[in-house]
Amino acid sequence: MDGYFRRGMAALNLMNVCIDEREAAGSHGRLYCRYQREPQKFENEYQLLKMMEELMDRIGYPQSSVEMRCYGKKTAVPIKQEEPCMTPEEVAEPVGECATFLVYVQYRQNATWQGEVFWQERRQLQTFRSALELLKLLDSAR
Repeated sequence: MDGYFRRGMAALNLMNVCIDEREAAGSHGRLYCRYQREPQKFENEYQLLKMMEELMDRIGYPQSSVEMRCYGKKTAVPIKQEEPCMTPEEVAEPVGECATFLVYVQYRQNATWQGEVFWQERRQLQTFRSALELLKLLDSAR
């Protein structure tokens, strides 16, 4: 793996976003993480962000600095002491038909995310200061 993304490769919440198809309505693809062998398929960016958030809540890393509000009853997501079933190299291996991104969320502060995203095909590393900025970076890689 490229030296640019060395710190992110060691992260518990390393995620590989494989974009397989881009349409006006959104991107379709697969999300890989260290805690399950099978990818999660997403049909749009909202589903992608929701899957990523659920993973971070499930493993408790990084911990959120705020408790999100919601309508109705809140269901507590128990933090599990899960063991990774894949190495970082195995997570980084699959590639998307359109683009492939390795995402490392370092912090969840101010009700959003901060971290790094590595565009594998171009070998470019960018930092992001919010989930919206992450989405814009993923979308700009056309």
